[in-house]
Amino acid sequence: MLSTPTISVVFPARNEGARVAQTVASALESCEAPRDIEVVIVDDSSKPAERPNVGASAGRVPVRVIRSDVHLGVGAARNLAVRHARGDVVFITDAHVRFSPAWDREVGRLIKPQRILATTICNQDSSRRFYGCRLVVPHMGTHWNTSLPDSEPHVQIASSAGTVLERALFERIGGYDEGMMHYGGFEPEFSVRAWCSGAEVVLAPGIEIAHRFKPAHERDAFVASARTALLHNCLRFGVAYLPELMILEMVRLHALEFPDHIQAALHLLEQRDAWRRRAELAKTRTHDFEWFVDHFALHDQAGRPIPVPGMTKPASGHLTEPAMVALEARSS
Repeated sequence: MLSTPTISVVFPARNEGARVAQTVASALESCEAPRDIEVVIVDDSSKPAERPNVGASAGRVPVRVIRSDVHLGVGAARNLAVRHARGDVVFITDAHVRFSPAWDREVGRLIKPQRILATTICNQDSSRRFYGCRLVVPHMGTHWNTSLPDSEPHVQIASSAGTVLERALFERIGGYDEGMMHYGGFEPEFSVRAWCSGAEVVLAPGIEIAHRFKPAHERDAFVASARTALLHNCLRFGVAYLPELMILEMVRLHALEFPDHIQAALHLLEQRDAWRRRAELAKTRTHDFEWFVDHFALHDQAGRPIPVPGMTKPASGHLTEPAMVALEARSS
């Protein structure tokens, strides 16, 4: 445990405006030792009128805004924020959240060198609580955990609005996958990679982050505009970890659900070297996906066993083209 951790609260902000000031104020007013806190914000190519407003409370602690004139997306923006962070611990969150009292004390109590904390996420407009997420295979999405486990404190996937770990561990894991695009899938992939790198993801129920979830009309419009990128990210995540036959099943499921987007998503998958990423991960991780499946007694979304033995063989260059041809054929 770190006795006096220096914590960098880091987050991207795209067209968030005054919400940023509210988030910064909440982080500082809710902590016990603001002298040990800094805030690093990446302005992810916001419109001029909606750039981050850090507010008057920013004068109490170091607050830095890193401006990007190119839309980076969640993963690259978070990575950029962490590169500018000076704290021993990084608290990765969003631009529109509220922190629970004494959150920094809980971080200091729970943090360990190989541990990621998954904070409790609650909706600002309701009493619902979410305790990390679980993986949905082979769709490669997630479901919120809506109740605390009886005993086991571990969760499969951390909470994207409240992921806390030592900066050294973030760097060792490799940060978020910048081969993914804009939004969606970053936290699940990072968490699976963390587990496969020998780290653990542990619930921190004493740290609550009240998150502004988009209203239904806003959410639907956002998802519709980002659908191809979201789909690509699911596919890239699956290609990185799943057995090849399950990759084909993943593509079939997405092709049935999103026939107007699947071809473009598959082209992006090939352009962004997803199969090379698979090979690189197979060579560098401590555990393979079979270990992750066994550790969490994971089944697919229909409750069937996951056929993982083939995963232990790294994909070679000879696999890439035939595999992509198969994916294209199954999706057409």
